[in-house]
Amino acid sequence: MILLDTNAIVYYLHRVEPYASKVKNILVERRNLAVTLRVIDELVFTLIRLDALRRLNIRRLDQLREYIKKHGIKEFANAMNDVEELIEELGIVVLEDKGSLGELLGAMRSYNLLPGDALIAITARHYGIDTILTFDEDFKRIPWLEAGL
Repeated sequence: MILLDTNAIVYYLHRVEPYASKVKNILVERRNLAVTLRVIDELVFTLIRLDALRRLNIRRLDQLREYIKKHGIKEFANAMNDVEELIEELGIVVLEDKGSLGELLGAMRSYNLLPGDALIAITARHYGIDTILTFDEDFKRIPWLEAGL
């Protein structure tokens, strides 16, 4: 099974070349793909932020929160729908995050990771996943993950 990281999916959905073509080749070839809830969280958040910037020129998080409070999250339905459609079309498995506080902090300390990447890495280990599709060099420091494209 291959775990998909946030940046690979964002580049694919937004057709950021040459990354999108590399991701597309793997998505087309493979059927045993997975994401974690943490990746979904990062992905939807990133897509909403990009949409808010492009359509509404909203740059700051406090402005985005205020906009959503006033207009509702429905204004960003396309971001959520894009993620849902991709998961359904490709049969991507959505995995629950796994791990303990000790594992999370241990991975952060041992491999110099931010908490989101540490959670993704320890979740992969819990599921026996040894490959992550990513452009994030930080994952190359994780001994149980083969990272990259």
